[in-house]
Amino acid sequence: MLTGRAHSLIVQSRLAISLAWVAGYVNTSAVLTCGVVTSHVTGHASNLGRDVAQGSWLDAGLMATLIGAFFLGALLSGFALEIGRLRGWASIYVLPAALELILLVAFAIGVRTHAGASADLGGSLWWITVMAALAMGVQNATITRISSGVVRTTHLTGIVTDLGHEMAQLAVFRKLLGRGAAPVGGETRGPSPQRLLLLAAILGSFIVGSASGAWVYFELPRWSMLAPILLLCWIILADLQTPICEIEEAIVAEVGAPGRAGDGIALFRAIPRGGNSSGEAQLPDLTRLLERAGQTRRIVIVDLSGARVLGPLAATAIHALVCASERSGHRVIFAGLDDDERATVNALSRAGLLSDANCARIVDDAVRLAAAVHRPR
Repeated sequence: MLTGRAHSLIVQSRLAISLAWVAGYVNTSAVLTCGVVTSHVTGHASNLGRDVAQGSWLDAGLMATLIGAFFLGALLSGFALEIGRLRGWASIYVLPAALELILLVAFAIGVRTHAGASADLGGSLWWITVMAALAMGVQNATITRISSGVVRTTHLTGIVTDLGHEMAQLAVFRKLLGRGAAPVGGETRGPSPQRLLLLAAILGSFIVGSASGAWVYFELPRWSMLAPILLLCWIILADLQTPICEIEEAIVAEVGAPGRAGDGIALFRAIPRGGNSSGEAQLPDLTRLLERAGQTRRIVIVDLSGARVLGPLAATAIHALVCASERSGHRVIFAGLDDDERATVNALSRAGLLSDANCARIVDDAVRLAAAVHRPR
């Protein structure tokens, strides 16, 4: 669930909405405990300027500390991501998620200690607020990397801006198409309704998280941080149990298409890293393979024999790749799926995605099928 660009839209959306709930919850808990939000860097910067102008050096020091803590959290997330990437871990996002979990546990200890006391931000409460700001910095940097900069979860200014801007774009775009405007380059470019739904869901999830945090705090102040901690634990465990398999490019000539027969063909193999005893893994966002193939390699072979990836999300990923290939002019051939697996994907996707024309049992047969279709001059 935490393997960055490898995500399908469904998994990315679930993760973003869940983390937005956590962010809203933590911010409300910080306000009720310490009297200040933890992830509103813009507001902190404004308050910092005001406090400096008024000579309120203690308050200015707090604002500067919170800005620095958020920055440090993002920095730690970046280091954690690179450690996982360099070590070849199954999910490079487990380490920053675990780091956020540790910081939230520290914040929860502070909330439990000071729950019900005055929210006067004296020196004794600074460390509690700093822990929450660090956690939100880690979370925001991690989800930014996961979504390739598409979404944030700890603040809503950008979310609301994108929602309004893209909603206007979509309305104009659909009106133009309704009048017969031709798609650009053969594709329907423009804002996606799914993207608008995701932005609205993140906004709503943050608000629901804030309301949940306030309600639980008033009812069970000393245990109020238990819910977001448990949710984050579940996200980490789910990712460790069924990670995303990597997609690596292979050399076509090594599997039966020597010389010019392999020209114009791109071969990608699913490589599971980690996972449970059954070897199950989730499929990545396969549409990115078309970008990696480029315009010179119009036939893309995807070998799935190295991972057991079947399921609703796998069918969604395969369906998305087939649709994207039709728009881009690529031809996709799948290898490593038997008849039962093909039937499962077709049933789950409610479409006849896989057939003898685009599917082979072994990768050698898929390469020969591709070579027969693509005959270089």
